[in-house]
Amino acid sequence: MEGAGAAAGDQAVGVLVGTALAKGARRLEKSVGMVEKGEDDAIHQVRVSCRRLRSDLKLFRKLLAGDWATELRADLAALAQACGEARDLEVIAALVRETANSEDNPEHVDTILSTLTLGLERAAARSAEVVLGESTKALLITIDAVAAAPDLNAKAEKRCSEVLPQLLRSATEKFTQAADKLKPWTSDDDWHEVRLLAKRVRYAADTSAAVLGDEARTTAAHAATYQELLGQHQDHCAAADALTAMAVDAAAQDDPELSFTLGRLTERHRAARRPLREQFLALYHRP
Repeated sequence: MEGAGAAAGDQAVGVLVGTALAKGARRLEKSVGMVEKGEDDAIHQVRVSCRRLRSDLKLFRKLLAGDWATELRADLAALAQACGEARDLEVIAALVRETANSEDNPEHVDTILSTLTLGLERAAARSAEVVLGESTKALLITIDAVAAAPDLNAKAEKRCSEVLPQLLRSATEKFTQAADKLKPWTSDDDWHEVRLLAKRVRYAADTSAAVLGDEARTTAAHAATYQELLGQHQDHCAAADALTAMAVDAAAQDDPELSFTLGRLTERHRAARRPLREQFLALYHRP
């Protein structure tokens, strides 16, 4: 490490904890402001901000004293979950538009998209209500207070250069252990879990980069590539699940033709998983 990196490495790691939490607080406050202004992608940015903060709290968990981080992570998870449905429906609707073709009944496709769009509008309204509610205001105040003076244990007095490589290695090993088990036929849930672990590695590496330099930045870039591929995989899984549920509803309403179209679309999304799995495995196991 040289220059600023060396200086940061000599700092107590507890200083980095406060810095990371303060940065996360600003990111979340900015995304909430986007929701207030009705900006595009605002709900998604709130969700991402919550995940980044939760990831930092998990990364530093062995440096934190008391139970405050567990409670804070639970509150952030609840806020992220409140934003999840709207984002998922937005992605699913976009995928349906991309995968529908001339073989599909256009009226059925319009019906499916109208149903998804209506669900999206309602979910977005519910999400915005939560994001702009009193509980979120209280959460932001709590995060600001915690970032200013986090309750840390004695391990937080160790130097960043000593602690951060261990923390990043731990996150990377968990990802590797799970990714090593993946096969083309592995369940969707297992693939999704590896995506979450890749995301944690990326966030951990991003947080560590100011101290660990190019090594951490390279790790973050690799993790981001894995996350992107596995994110596309998860989007197709979510689309297949949502369309399957809609097909069940169509069958219950005695509309077999619509149910058939939904089934065709579902199969396309299930088929889309295979090349993404193969691409990930080829990249992951590349010499």
